[in-house]
Amino acid sequence: MTTNGTGTHGAVLADTAPDKDAPIVELRGAGKSYGNIRALHGVGLQVHPGQVTCVLGDNGAGKSTLIKIVSGLHQHTEGDF
Repeated sequence: MTTNGTGTHGAVLADTAPDKDAPIVELRGAGKSYGNIRALHGVGLQVHPGQVTCVLGDNGAGKSTLIKIVSGLHQHTEGDF
């Protein structure tokens, strides 16, 4: 198998065409806690190739925390990514 790089957490990506129906990002029941402060709880998100997605919410809703989890800057403390 040849590789074209590494993915999240060092996972090796194969040189195969992606499944056009499969999401490129998926979170199920994701959450993040900072000590006893729960910033996110039970978040679900799917982003498919070519899809434009907006994260919208009130101040303190967890938008920045969600983006930091998706980008890999922060590790989620619950759920699947």
